[in-house]
Amino acid sequence: MTPSRGPLRGALFLSFALATAPPLAHAQSDCFAITREIRGIRDSLAQLRNALTTAAPEAKPDLQKQFSDLEAQLATKDAEAATCWYTIHVHAVRVSDSCAGQRTASILPDQVALWIATANEVYAAARVRFEFDPTPGKGDWTDLHDSDVNRLSAELPGDVAWERGKSVANDLAARYPQKTLLLFRHGPDSGATGVGFSSTSYNFVAMPGYAVTTVCGDTQNAYLLAHEMGHYFGLSHTFRQFKTRGAAAAALRKAGNKPAAFDGDGIDETPPEPYIEELQCGAEAVTILNGIPFPLLRGNVMSYYHGATKAMTPRQAETVRAWVERRFADAMDAAGSLIPDERRSYQIVSLANGKVFEVEGGSKDDGARIRLTDWTGTAQQIWRLRPLTARDAGSFQIVSVASGKSLTVEGAGTAEGARVVQGEWEAKASQKWRFVQGSSGELMLEAKQTRMVLGIAGGVGTGGASPRASFASAPGVEQSPDKGGIQQRWRLLPVD
Repeated sequence: MTPSRGPLRGALFLSFALATAPPLAHAQSDCFAITREIRGIRDSLAQLRNALTTAAPEAKPDLQKQFSDLEAQLATKDAEAATCWYTIHVHAVRVSDSCAGQRTASILPDQVALWIATANEVYAAARVRFEFDPTPGKGDWTDLHDSDVNRLSAELPGDVAWERGKSVANDLAARYPQKTLLLFRHGPDSGATGVGFSSTSYNFVAMPGYAVTTVCGDTQNAYLLAHEMGHYFGLSHTFRQFKTRGAAAAALRKAGNKPAAFDGDGIDETPPEPYIEELQCGAEAVTILNGIPFPLLRGNVMSYYHGATKAMTPRQAETVRAWVERRFADAMDAAGSLIPDERRSYQIVSLANGKVFEVEGGSKDDGARIRLTDWTGTAQQIWRLRPLTARDAGSFQIVSVASGKSLTVEGAGTAEGARVVQGEWEAKASQKWRFVQGSSGELMLEAKQTRMVLGIAGGVGTGGASPRASFASAPGVEQSPDKGGIQQRWRLLPVD
C-alpha cells in the first residue's frame, strides 16, 4: 500500500495489439476453463464411485470403463493445469472531481496499455496475462466523477472522506467481478500525485496519471502498475524503509545486528533488504551496514530500488497465482456471477412455470411471504437489485419496489426448505444474494449465508414441473441445495 517508485522501461510501445493479444502458445491453455473441467470430471468420478457400490454385477464393467476413461481425462487435464495461463481483463477508470472535468487524472487508454504491456513482462513468471480493451462505453474504459475517490491517497483509516472513497471504489469493483479494477485518480493535493497503492484488503488498484511518476531522472515509472498489482495479488515489499544509510545502520544495531530485521516479505528467495532512499538511484548491488553485506534487489518488482528491468521470484509467482485463484474463484465455477444493472427494476421469472416473484397481497409487513403468480405489472412484483460492497462485493440486496423491504430467508436462514419472505433491511447474511448464471443464461439465486439456491416450494426435482408445485395456484419460494432442476432456475426481465 506504500507509494512505490521504480525505473523507466526503455522499450518503445509499438502496437496496442501486441500489448493485449495473448501469445499463440497460450491461447488454448486457459486456467479458468481447465479448472472448471477438472471440477466437472471429479464430480462425475464421485458419482460413478457411488454408483459402483450399488450397481448390479452386469452393469459394473461398463461403469468401471467409464470410471477409467474419466481418470485418464483427469490426468490429462491435471497436466494441462501445470502449464496453463490465467488471462485477466483489467478495467480502467479515469477519475475526476464530482464537478465533471475538474482535476481529471492524466491518463489515456494507450498509456494504460503501455503499463499493462510492462506488467505482462513481469507476470509471465506467474503465467498470468492482463488484457485491456480501450473502447469507450463498451470496453474496459470508464470515466467517474467522484471527489472522494479522486482524493484517495495512502491509507487513512478512520478519515470519513477516505473511508467513503474506499467504499465507493470497492462498490465499483463489484460491478466488474471478473476484472481487476484500476482507478487512475488525481490525489488529494493541488498537484497530481505520482504514487499508487493497493493490498489484498482492497478490491481495486489505485494509480496516478501516467506522466507524473518521474523517478531517478526517468520521465515515467514503467513498473509502477506491476508493483501495485503485486500488492493486490498478495505480494509484500521486499524491504524495510529508511531515509539514510545511518538510520538503517542504527536500526540494525537496535535489532542486535540480525539481518532478518530487514526482511520485508518472509520469502527466502528475497533476502533481507534495507531500502535506503539516498541509494535509490545509484548503481550499487550491495550495501554494507555494521559490517554486514545486504543485496539491493534492484531487479525485483517489489523493491523500490531503481533497476533496468524488474521480475519476480518463483515463490512470488506462486503467491500471485494463489491470489488470482482466490480473487476470481467464480470464474472457475461451472457458472459465473451475473451483475445486474442497479439502475433498472426487474421481474424475477420462474423457468418452470413462467410465474414471477410477488409479495403476497402487496403487504408492507415484515414476514409477508414471497409467492409465484402470473405477471400483472403491479409494484409488488417489481424488484430493485442493490449491489453490496467490501466483503460482500458481488452480492446483492433484493428490494421490493412496493414495500421497500428486502428478500429474506425466514427464521435463522440456515435450514433447508426455509421459506423466503420480505423483511426490513438489517444487512443480515440471510438477506444477501448472488446471481449465478448458467451457460444458457438461466440463473440461480444463491443465498450468501448457506450457498443454497431458491426454488419453488415443494417443487425441487431433476426434471420437469413438480406435481406438488403444479397443484399450488401461488406456490411460495424456498431455499435448498442445488439439485439441477428447472424449479430452481430463473430469469431477470427488466421492466424499465
